[in-house]
Amino acid sequence: MRDRASPFTPLLAACMIIVLDLSVGAVASIHPEGGLDDMLSEPHSDEPPTLVCGLDPCLPKDRSPTHSPHDAGPPVQEFGWWQVFWSDADSNGMDDRLQSVLAGQRESVSKTAIIGDDGRLTAAIIVHYAWHPGPSDIAALVDAVSAHGWESGGSWFMPMDHLDAIVLDHVPVSALIDVWGLDGVMLVEEQNVIVPYLDKATRGSKVRVSELYDETLRGLGYTGSGIVIAVVDTGVDNEHFSLDDFSDNNHDNTKDPDDLPDPKWVAGCDATGIGQSGCNEEDPDDGDGHGTHVGGIALGTGDWTRVNQGYAPGAYLVDVKVMEDYGGGNSQSILAGLQWIINNHERDWGNNESSRGIDVVSMSFGRQNSPGSDNSDDGSNAEAQLVNQASEAGLVCVAAIGNDGENYVNSVGAADTAITVGWLDDKNSIDRSDDTISSSSNYGPREDDGDGDSYDELKPWVVAPGSNINSAKHGESSSILPGSENNRASDDYVQKSGSSMSTPAVSGMVAVMLEIGEVQRLDFFEEGKGIWRSEAIRDYLMRYSESRGGTTEEHEGESWNDRYGFGVIDGGMVASGMLGAEQNASSEGPTPPLAGHWVEIENPVDESWVVQGQTYNLRGHINEHGEDNGSIEEVIVKIEYQYRPDPQEPVSKTILVDWHSPIGITNWTTPLSVPFFPEDFTDLRVITKVSARNEIGRWSNLTEFEYSIGTVNMTLNSPSGQDSLSDVVSVSGQLESIDSATIQWRLGTEDWENAATYSGNGEFESEWSFNWDTTSVKDGEYRLSVRLDSGVGVVTEEIRRTVMIDNVPPTPDLVFVSSSISVQEFGIPMSEAFVNTFLEVRATVRNTGDMAANEVGIILEEDGSRKDEYVVPNIDSGDFIDVVLYWNPSSSGESSIAIIIDPLNTIEELDDSNNRLSASFPVLPRPEGVDLAIREGAIATSPVVPRPFEQILVEARVDNLGDSDAVGVEGSLEILTERGWEQVSTASAAFVLGGSYALLQFLYTPNQTGPQDLRVNVVLEGATDLDWTNNVHQKTVLVDRATLTGPREAEFNVGETPIEIINLDDEEGGLVITEKEQTLYLYKLTPNKALVACSNIMEDRWSGDIVVRSTEDGMAHVLWTRRYLDSNGFLMQTLSYSTIDPTCRMAPIQDLMEGIPLSDGKYWGIDMDVSDSEIIVAGYHRNLFTGGTMGDITNIFLLHADAPTSSSDWDLSPSIIANIDVPPSTSDPLAIEFGHERAHLLYQTTRNDTTGKERLGLWYAHGLIEQSPWSYKKAVGDEASLPHMTVIVEDKEERIVALWREGDDQNSELLAIVADSTFESQDGLEARLPARGLSGIGIVGTERGIQVLYDHVGPFGPQVEYGIIDHEDGWIGLSNRILSGQIDVIDRSPEMGETVMLLSSSSGWQIRSLVDDGGGSKKGQTIIEQVRSSLGLDEASFEILVIGVAFAVLILGAVALVSLSAQGLRWVGRRRAIEDDDAVLMEDDVVDLIDDSDLSISSGDVELVRPPEPEQDSMGTEGRRARRERRSESEPVADAPALEDVGTKPLPALPAKMLGPVSASVSRPAVCSNCGGRFVASTKLSSTRCPICGERVSL
Repeated sequence: MRDRASPFTPLLAACMIIVLDLSVGAVASIHPEGGLDDMLSEPHSDEPPTLVCGLDPCLPKDRSPTHSPHDAGPPVQEFGWWQVFWSDADSNGMDDRLQSVLAGQRESVSKTAIIGDDGRLTAAIIVHYAWHPGPSDIAALVDAVSAHGWESGGSWFMPMDHLDAIVLDHVPVSALIDVWGLDGVMLVEEQNVIVPYLDKATRGSKVRVSELYDETLRGLGYTGSGIVIAVVDTGVDNEHFSLDDFSDNNHDNTKDPDDLPDPKWVAGCDATGIGQSGCNEEDPDDGDGHGTHVGGIALGTGDWTRVNQGYAPGAYLVDVKVMEDYGGGNSQSILAGLQWIINNHERDWGNNESSRGIDVVSMSFGRQNSPGSDNSDDGSNAEAQLVNQASEAGLVCVAAIGNDGENYVNSVGAADTAITVGWLDDKNSIDRSDDTISSSSNYGPREDDGDGDSYDELKPWVVAPGSNINSAKHGESSSILPGSENNRASDDYVQKSGSSMSTPAVSGMVAVMLEIGEVQRLDFFEEGKGIWRSEAIRDYLMRYSESRGGTTEEHEGESWNDRYGFGVIDGGMVASGMLGAEQNASSEGPTPPLAGHWVEIENPVDESWVVQGQTYNLRGHINEHGEDNGSIEEVIVKIEYQYRPDPQEPVSKTILVDWHSPIGITNWTTPLSVPFFPEDFTDLRVITKVSARNEIGRWSNLTEFEYSIGTVNMTLNSPSGQDSLSDVVSVSGQLESIDSATIQWRLGTEDWENAATYSGNGEFESEWSFNWDTTSVKDGEYRLSVRLDSGVGVVTEEIRRTVMIDNVPPTPDLVFVSSSISVQEFGIPMSEAFVNTFLEVRATVRNTGDMAANEVGIILEEDGSRKDEYVVPNIDSGDFIDVVLYWNPSSSGESSIAIIIDPLNTIEELDDSNNRLSASFPVLPRPEGVDLAIREGAIATSPVVPRPFEQILVEARVDNLGDSDAVGVEGSLEILTERGWEQVSTASAAFVLGGSYALLQFLYTPNQTGPQDLRVNVVLEGATDLDWTNNVHQKTVLVDRATLTGPREAEFNVGETPIEIINLDDEEGGLVITEKEQTLYLYKLTPNKALVACSNIMEDRWSGDIVVRSTEDGMAHVLWTRRYLDSNGFLMQTLSYSTIDPTCRMAPIQDLMEGIPLSDGKYWGIDMDVSDSEIIVAGYHRNLFTGGTMGDITNIFLLHADAPTSSSDWDLSPSIIANIDVPPSTSDPLAIEFGHERAHLLYQTTRNDTTGKERLGLWYAHGLIEQSPWSYKKAVGDEASLPHMTVIVEDKEERIVALWREGDDQNSELLAIVADSTFESQDGLEARLPARGLSGIGIVGTERGIQVLYDHVGPFGPQVEYGIIDHEDGWIGLSNRILSGQIDVIDRSPEMGETVMLLSSSSGWQIRSLVDDGGGSKKGQTIIEQVRSSLGLDEASFEILVIGVAFAVLILGAVALVSLSAQGLRWVGRRRAIEDDDAVLMEDDVVDLIDDSDLSISSGDVELVRPPEPEQDSMGTEGRRARRERRSESEPVADAPALEDVGTKPLPALPAKMLGPVSASVSRPAVCSNCGGRFVASTKLSSTRCPICGERVSL
């Protein structure tokens, strides 16, 4: 006998849970020791406007948090970096540019901006956190922006894994303050997505002329003319107007190079063709866009506008395609392309004399790398060796270093002879002084190859701008198949970042350098120089680049830095170096004799002061005397400094910069950087000397200026920032200045104020101080800033100190986090609503004070009238609460609604002026009149799943959308038959109030299983309906032999959320998996659907994805993503697999994917299919540094195994679908299924077509499991999500059943299709159903077809619909409304005839089952089990029913037994009165032998036979005569047939055993023919006299 739990067990368990609930919040320490006081800040000249919260300046927020939320990750960036962000002058955490937007000084410049709910252009931002944002941070951010009307559909929302940040766009300006105020947000940055960078990058590199730099390569007339650059990449769309011709006269992008008089393209080859070896000579297209962008940077003309011009617009293009259209390729293609280049490096292309051979090779790619791994190259790989051979042949090879941000150099970039390039962020400015190395740029040195020559390991060689470079955009293909014909490129440009962009910049500059070498006939350009050409170019770049960073190593007297290399490329310096190399100027200076004064120094003024650490522009010009002495061909400058290291020693001089050519001649300039000197040095002076040379080689006399060197500096000693401040405090420190010093101060971003002024003569030192009255500001955290303005115009860097003002006792301060109210209907945001619509009004409140607030009242007002209210018991300091109030607008118009915190002012707050949040919401009037309507989801049946040949109730909700009452509403129910629509039932409603609804009920009996089309029509008698089109509603209901069981409440621990339900078998039950704080728990699901917690935990570092499949062997196959810490302390992610049996026992876990740092990528969107012992797994894999230099790429991987027992049993295809654009935050799991000899896939990727709207589309693909990549891909859905699929294989024929959602929340639809392997519908089997608010879909296979469950929002709120897709009989039966709520997870055991659902409802979590009554699997079921199944009861309910029926049967049996016993005793007593011989038994006695309870008689019987009169002690003849007379007044007694005719039945004869043993000679019945009396006579008589009338009766 099975053990049974006590009914008190659940109660005891609940008590134990309450008693033992000792939960604590997990936190992670994120603050390093020491704090942030010593961090430096960069000076800013432009002061941003004040950041305003409400009506007052925002209080400073804590930007040095010490603990993170429990679900956050550790930071992947350096803690505190945000303190020195370049565009945050006031260090308040809000980008200064966004503060200008908030202040109304400018609008958002986002390229994707739309008009927000606040009427302004939305912003594109980056939200930086102090930690790696977790689910709660993401949810809080979504809530904050959604409260202002932000919608996820069509918006970018991307949590970054390599930054502690979230990137999003379409953010309303009104939401920026709320985002800034979120916990953990350290900085809100505006995305730099709008201003083209290429025009600035070329000018900043001193290639193009600018206002800052007039002596440039382009200014000297060099454009790379005649030089040929081979762009080795994904192909180049040379029809782009920046790449087609030199003159930019062509405006027809359909022309080929041969059709143009001056084409830039001279040759090309494609090494990516399938099945080919080598490089086929052709003009390849660019299906990816990377190569076209690179080509535009290197040699683009910038079309006729000449704005986005490349570095060498005069150079020719050779297009070598070595990477596929998806942006990748194998090394075989690279080797083939390089080999073709070497073989053709001296080839005459035949189109003109100048375009001959190949001079420069630009390579913006690298080997795919797993970030964090130690697999740098030493330059011995095949690609690197081929690069060395190309250099030996005289080619200059330029390669990208990569974008991993690591000490990692590989592939072609690791070649000994390659000029390897890193990338800069040039801050969108021409000025080079703000350029910094990108944190993502790889750095050196390269791995030592052991040849003893460290020269080879110096990678990078130089760096160049590579951030957000605007360059040519390729012509995207309109086909869904890779390799299809592309559209033609025109004049579009796009931004990209990385060393892929800085590499062509250097390639273009090298082309210009080669042109200079050719024009100037420099030695290295002579034929036959081979490797020396490349070495000479490397040498010029080494010596004439702008050195940056400290010296990591020194080579030939030049400083090399592991990140900057030999420096930032500088066209002016290169030109000076190369052009000066052939002339007379040298380090020896001007050659005597000297004559004349031809050159002037303008700035700095002679004998003025210069300051240590400052850089000045030493600037001058050729005067009139120089102009009169022929053409001045050269100016040279020398800079020295003098110093006295000790008072006892003489003055010493040292050359700071030896003789060199400045930028420009007529107007010249050169930098003067004053170094720092030791404090004990005295007599510091700078001496500058300038001379000029005319066309005949004569030099002018020297012009000399001298400058005194001084120091400008200050310190801030008090306040320290450690203690809170009150009353009047002293702000003090020390200063060093020249001539005078003014101390300036401010709070936050306020205007600078002069605090104190000190005078001096020349250089001096002093202490400084001033007093500050802290009571003049509110309590809170402030940033105090001071700086020194010297007498020589040098202003020191701003010194910042965060201080806490505390003059007021602790108080709470309740504020609205959201700056707007969100009005929703059943969770769907509404922009307007009709009168009498039930709505939810939502907002978020936070306590920003330093004390908790208790008993907080919150009310909702409509036009000043209170509509709803409730009380929050407690809001702790820093806590957030989501406010939900309910509103049913009663009048139309612009309703003014307001949420008010603490309306009675019972809580003393720091500021109660921000306790009201108001909004205007349009309420539409109901149409005047009557408008009856049957809405989507308004028809339901009872039972919810109709059964064939059983009467059902069809209920239809009829809404009256008008404002007048509808009287006399008639409804009809019709069914669709072969003959058309036939009416089967009618119903009516007396009236339907305006703005209300009524329910019409129809009876109907279906006569077959399958889909039945119903149509309900309502009419209004004697009145007019405003809109007759919505009076008819058609719905398909599924008639099925299935029953929905009653709900079984599912209770979990506080904070747990169920994520999977697993139905295994009817004896053991199944499993439920729940999640709480990234930990997965297991529950055993008993056959009667009770939950028992398992003792083991499934996973304690879950990272958000899980999929489960149950199989016939009673096992659950589970696949999930998880996190772990590696041996170096990095937070990694992997994909894990295991099996679980019904007792919660798990097999050893198998990790299927190589661990990836969460800062570098992610696995997500996984799915799995199991067929017998085979398993396939697919998912998205995002790698932010794919290929080292190719940037952020997402691929779809595929794993396959047959009965795996360890991780090594799995085969991986890393990219069956490559380079797709799918954001992890908004995408859904893909769908993967086994087919016949291949697999099928549904996946999402971003669509951005001619509509201009970015949204997720759905694609179908198939391929062999061992194939990669898959070639067949097809777009099948637009604005699509929630893909589900199953594949049925019959006789090697594949049928795909797929469902997904399309559209936004308000207009979402359910798509269903039965398709073949090309994803074309079979026999027209496809359906599109309205499903507003669709959020969940579930499908399971049964013997009757594919069961479908999905939810949507109907007239009564969220509801779940059920249907079946029968691919064999060719119908789609969707769908029946079976219950309220939302579907979460479902499962079906292969062995059981029921589908188990776990769903959420207003009352909590419920488990319900759909039980098959026929057509399902009945294997091994007993008759009792089949009865239970047909009743739709679980085991416990069925047992209760059986016990109840058994008790009822026992009680009825006992009653029957007692009744029969009593009758038997009565009969025995009467039988004794019967005479044995001739005694006549009177009729009264005979009648009395039969009791009322023994016969079931009709009303007719009652009329024929009256009940007996009460017995009398003496009954004579008169009494008997009276009874006979009464009988005669009623119907006459008929014969038996006559009785049958009138519907009566003859009285049954009493059983013989009841009459007892009767002798054959005792008596027999007799009837008197005269009076009709009945009596009994002895069988011995032949006649006798009637005892009633006396007549003789023959026997």
